[in-house]
Amino acid sequence: MQMREFSMSKVPFEELLARVRDGDTLARNELLRLCMEKVGVLVGETKNKAMAEKIGARLSDISQDSLLKVFQHLDSFHGKTEREFWSWLARIVKNEATQTYRHSTRQRRDVTETIPLDTEDALAVKSRERSPSQVTAHQEEWRRLLAAFSWLAEREPDQHQVLYMFYLEELPVKAIEAALGKTQKSVEGLMKRGSRALRSYMAQEPDENGSLTPEVAAMRNEADAAYCRYLRRCEAGEKVDVEAFVAECPSCAEELRGMLQWMPRLRALDPSRNS
Repeated sequence: MQMREFSMSKVPFEELLARVRDGDTLARNELLRLCMEKVGVLVGETKNKAMAEKIGARLSDISQDSLLKVFQHLDSFHGKTEREFWSWLARIVKNEATQTYRHSTRQRRDVTETIPLDTEDALAVKSRERSPSQVTAHQEEWRRLLAAFSWLAEREPDQHQVLYMFYLEELPVKAIEAALGKTQKSVEGLMKRGSRALRSYMAQEPDENGSLTPEVAAMRNEADAAYCRYLRRCEAGEKVDVEAFVAECPSCAEELRGMLQWMPRLRALDPSRNS
């Protein structure tokens, strides 16, 4: 297996953090991946889990709210070491779990004072109520997409990996093939299935793979073929406009759009890009 030349996975954490601060997109995406893994572990720790379960809160909600807060306030973290960063993240997770618990047992008090997130006082500040009137639409969509991508990581890790490498690490398909020791057909198959799974998750549709009508099966086959053409045009160095490409495939446009739109949206909605 060849080394992933464009991957950030082997970069020392302190260097990774420095690259993030310099605006390196690949470094930021690698930090997101690491944070997704770490937050899942932290939320599952006994005390945080116990508070969530006591009020019937979903651990995934606390995870995604914590990730959202980390990337909204990444510029407020002034530490330089890996230990400092994970301690900061752990405080955020603990705060989210605590405030979720408190919000379920007593009325939220108004907080009018703005406190930097990386101060100890910030741990006492209640999170905003989770309602459309108090958070922006793009934050909610990013949160949903993170939940979907985390769900895919647990359900189909191979599909998650190739989508992560292509869309977030921005590796070409050939580099993914070499890194994973897979054929082009295998990588494309994983990407098609993963993209369709995300489409179904975001649309809240059930998995119907085992009960497709001939018409739906034919439409999906057309969408799969079009998806592969999209990948190959990207591989050839072409900057493909998704909507223009979808318009070329009217018989499977809705399915194809759903397969192509969510990973670019996850990247575009990253709050650290929109601060």
